[in-house]
Amino acid sequence: MSSRSGEEWEEEQAARLPKLTDVDVSETAEGDRVTFTFNAPAPRYLDSYEKQLNGPEGKPVKIEGSKFLRVAFVGVDPESRFASPTPNERVLEVRHLMNFEGEMSAGIGIVAPDGAADPAYDISTKGTRVVVDIKE
Repeated sequence: MSSRSGEEWEEEQAARLPKLTDVDVSETAEGDRVTFTFNAPAPRYLDSYEKQLNGPEGKPVKIEGSKFLRVAFVGVDPESRFASPTPNERVLEVRHLMNFEGEMSAGIGIVAPDGAADPAYDISTKGTRVVVDIKE
């Protein structure tokens, strides 16, 4: 009788989870777009504006912008990470915050004119992509 080690089981499970492959910032007619692309169908996500973004052990993460949107992807490959993409005039930074227990968090730093309210946004999945559209 053969058995798998705990490490082998974890590797097999991770191979089934979507892994982040690309992050892109672009402009659209309605505003700005941040696209997260995975190698499999897009995972579930949680999103919210935060006063401060935190990384491992709850330590604050400095990110450019005046408004901060956190997107947490649930059930992703634990190796999912990304380099910050090229920003634009409104989306100043997109940064990997942390991976913890199957969840990967990203922070989006946005400029809000004159300290205005949190910019409206829509977030959706399209196949292997999670698309965040930030409205003008």
